[in-house]
Amino acid sequence: MHISRNPFVRFPGFLFVCFLFVVGWLVWQSTKVSIDTNPLTLLESDQRHQETFDRIQSFLNHDTVVVVSIESDNIFSQAGFNHIRAISNALGQQPGLVDVKSLTHSVKPVRRGLSLVMEPFVPAGRLSGDQIAAIRQFSVTHPLVRNIMVSPDGKITLITAAYKRDLSTPALRQAFRDETNQQLAPFDTPDYTIRSISLPFIAEEISDSFLRDLKLVLPVTTLVILLVIGLTLRSFPCLVLLLLSELTLVAMLPGVLGLAGFSLSPYNLLLLPLLGAINLTMLTHQLTALRRTDAGLTMDERFAAMLREVFRPSLFAAITTAIGLGSLAVSVVSQVQAFGVSGIVGITVIFAWNFGPGLSFLRLGCRAWPSSIRLGTNDLSQSDGRSLFRRLGQAALAKRWPAGVAFTTLLLPALVAAGQLNLDIRAIRFLSPDSPTRQMAEMVDARMGGINIVQLDFDSGRPNGINRLDFLRGMQAVQEFAEDTGGFSSTYSYASLMAMMNGIWKSDDSDTLSLPTHPLTLNLFVLALKATNYPFLQALCDESQQTAHLVLRTVDLPSGEFVRLLESVEQFAKETAPNGVTISAEAGLHTILQADREIVDAQLSSLVITLIAMLAVMAMLWRSVRLAVVSLGVSLMPLAVLAILAAGFAVPLNSITAMIAALVLGISIDDAVHLVTHWLLLRKQGVEPAAALAQSLEAKGPAILCTSLILIGFSVALVWVSFPPVQQFGWLSAAAYGAALVAVLWALPLFLATNRR
Repeated sequence: MHISRNPFVRFPGFLFVCFLFVVGWLVWQSTKVSIDTNPLTLLESDQRHQETFDRIQSFLNHDTVVVVSIESDNIFSQAGFNHIRAISNALGQQPGLVDVKSLTHSVKPVRRGLSLVMEPFVPAGRLSGDQIAAIRQFSVTHPLVRNIMVSPDGKITLITAAYKRDLSTPALRQAFRDETNQQLAPFDTPDYTIRSISLPFIAEEISDSFLRDLKLVLPVTTLVILLVIGLTLRSFPCLVLLLLSELTLVAMLPGVLGLAGFSLSPYNLLLLPLLGAINLTMLTHQLTALRRTDAGLTMDERFAAMLREVFRPSLFAAITTAIGLGSLAVSVVSQVQAFGVSGIVGITVIFAWNFGPGLSFLRLGCRAWPSSIRLGTNDLSQSDGRSLFRRLGQAALAKRWPAGVAFTTLLLPALVAAGQLNLDIRAIRFLSPDSPTRQMAEMVDARMGGINIVQLDFDSGRPNGINRLDFLRGMQAVQEFAEDTGGFSSTYSYASLMAMMNGIWKSDDSDTLSLPTHPLTLNLFVLALKATNYPFLQALCDESQQTAHLVLRTVDLPSGEFVRLLESVEQFAKETAPNGVTISAEAGLHTILQADREIVDAQLSSLVITLIAMLAVMAMLWRSVRLAVVSLGVSLMPLAVLAILAAGFAVPLNSITAMIAALVLGISIDDAVHLVTHWLLLRKQGVEPAAALAQSLEAKGPAILCTSLILIGFSVALVWVSFPPVQQFGWLSAAAYGAALVAVLWALPLFLATNRR
């Protein structure tokens, strides 16, 4: 008689009651976990947009900024100016407002005698038709107004409001958004379309979308998984026990991760349902093995038999899954790192639960509900040989060579596809096409000059060194070269600011801007701009005026084209720089190139780490390098499918899709571990390879099919999530899990039913 030495089986009641308090405390901790919706995490894998945001924030003193767009055919009319002024005044009534900039609430430098003064951009009162026409012409042509405050077609204008407010909690952000929307609502009319964007608004939009997704995805996923498990186990009591165990674990996981120091966000929250699906796979293997034990044995003996069959492969399957998750820690994106490390914590908790307190729960449940593990027959020797999975193994062996050729030829296009993966990472595509934030960003990109901003720094080598005419002429030449490339929608520089001031001083209304010819005139412009704290002065040079900036703006180009443009300008700037002037693109070109390279390197590193570690673990488990190599080689099939699909559909790598390969490899190898371990057990008992394969497929096939369908069902449900990267993660991983199922049940048997071990 074999009685389990596992204390959770021998003393289930006492230990379960003891751990019930721990479980309750962890569930209570889960209720205190909040969701971090900081939209800045979107930018971690997109250095172009990150640089743009940092650049804008630097000269806005890092205040909270709300940008309001007004679109109308009547922008440049008396009614349009009145509308813009009314909106600007309404925003000015909000608490914490620092400043409002708009057509009606901005100033521009003008010459008065021998001095420069600042006057309103749009004067108050009623304007004549000629005055309005002059303002419009100036706005759509002047380089420091066009694409910044007004669109080139004159139909869109922007209002920028800066605030200093406490927005540290979701409630405060929600109140700020509601308050702003109430202020803007009366002005959103058929003639004037109003949109707004702000980081606090984006955070609340993401939170709302996420909660809306949960209400749709969770019920659908639950129904699919219930159907799959129900058809596999065909026992209502068994299904109830499994679901109760699953719900308990899922309720604890947020509390465990919170205590471990990990925050939850819409970008890593898919870890929870993923861990829930992995837990279901482990539970399914346990219950399937338990129900196949001899019904004539006592309950303790049946649990002992089940543990002898599933404990060791489940342990190593958990290790391989943890390896796949842990390999993500080499990523340069902090969200991916946190996903991987918290995933290891989750896998550890899953294994500890299922072979600890969860095992006590199942033991107590089976004692109270014996029918939960009762089958018509539990004697494996009574199999009639007509099982679906037996026939599958026989078919695989009968078609050994065609199947082997098909499997190996899949690897060649996969290698080609791996070199064609899309590295065009754009943060804006993290959001749904229906997202108000994305729609406004795309409007700015398409109609107001683009959302990519990068700068070249011209270091003169000494304080106030940028106020030399030779320095400014060299900078202007680089700016003109950039404009001549035709790839930039707008260019701004300290030199163009001085040329603009010179045009105002000379009352030159032509579109051609020229620099002053005398140092005294130049110094007059500098003093005037400093005295009025002109915003563009802060944006285009540092405080000591040692370094000036050339700011280049483009629409949202693919990264390769974007980098080529910047390289051409940087090369010209370095070739033509005056003596003593240093040109640097560290804030732009090099950062982008490094970011793309680091993402690729991290992908390769995580894959290599996963392969090597898994090979070592499986060789240790089976004491056979050959079996480890074969199983790992077969498990590359889903990665091949993944590479082909990702390249074919141009799915971009980002902080979510970059995780698929390591996750799929780590999870898909689990079924191979269970099948090969059972096959080796039968071989040690003297069963011939082909017969051992047939019996292993019959014993493990239902659980493998069920667990694969659970993972596929979970992945398919993600297609309905609002975030495009999560949608791509969903359908790609579903396809990969399907390929992994075929690999384990069809390709792996080709290498097992041989005379070699």
